[in-house]
Amino acid sequence: MELRQICLSGIRLGDTRFRFTLDKPDEKLMVSIQEAGIVEPVIIKAKDNAFILVTGWRRVEAAHASGLKEVPALVLPSELTDLDIFRLAFFESYAQKDFSLAEKALIINKFIDFGLGQEELIRKLLPLLALPPERKTTDLLDQLAGLDWALPAIHRCRWKLPTARLFLSFTHEEQKLIISLTDAFNHNQQAEFIELLFTLKKRHRMGIEAILSDREMEQLVRKAKEGKPQAGQELLAALKKRVSPLVTKINREIQLAVKEINLPDKCWLDYDHSLEQKSISISLEARSAEELDLALKDLGQSLKAGEWDFLFRQLSKKIDE
Repeated sequence: MELRQICLSGIRLGDTRFRFTLDKPDEKLMVSIQEAGIVEPVIIKAKDNAFILVTGWRRVEAAHASGLKEVPALVLPSELTDLDIFRLAFFESYAQKDFSLAEKALIINKFIDFGLGQEELIRKLLPLLALPPERKTTDLLDQLAGLDWALPAIHRCRWKLPTARLFLSFTHEEQKLIISLTDAFNHNQQAEFIELLFTLKKRHRMGIEAILSDREMEQLVRKAKEGKPQAGQELLAALKKRVSPLVTKINREIQLAVKEINLPDKCWLDYDHSLEQKSISISLEARSAEELDLALKDLGQSLKAGEWDFLFRQLSKKIDE
């Protein structure tokens, strides 16, 4: 790679093909660049007398805001493919950053676009991102990445995979309504809010616009959008009342039970949060017969120890409300 001083005006910031980070420059980075400039070079690809940014988006944005005209940059060899370049960009950030689910979705989406095969995505990349190594995971994240308008809020609120899975079950208009309300809740409350809407929609077979259309709900939604104090908590309380206290209580008990179970490493558990289905699904990753045998033995030991009994008792409860 060749180290050069590059004019900021020559970088095509509108070309985001290699971008997957969603963080903006923070105050410390701004101060650092204002006082010392950019010390660590960004990485760029030369194309048609201009440059495409590969890594260093926050540094370049901070440099623009600080009035810098040039930045140090490493220019990649022209023979590298876009897949080679994106792989380099990913691993440069991998050891330094805790990716949000929204960023993981962008990573998967771009690797797919650049031609990385499903086998390598599932076998190698998903475990690196601490995600269940299954085709349905890559499909879900690729679908989530298509909602570029929602990704900043999903990133900011640090959603987990189960929340995103429920979110994708809603229509586009319902998704927009949910995102418009995210600032009224903290992370845990957002997950609960989406669970409650999912349960009500599934149980009553109606859209969430109808669920939130009566006078009480409309007032609470309006207060939440306006950022009124306690509006989010009031809206959650009203939804819990409609779902039923029992469903909410059982979901809390199940989630506590899952935390208490000694799941093997790289093993994931999921269930129907509406509690209409009384079963669980378990997925795990193993790279050898020995790893699989060890994981199954660990599951067997936790079953013998009775760690799963409380979970299944909660799942089997009747919901009569």
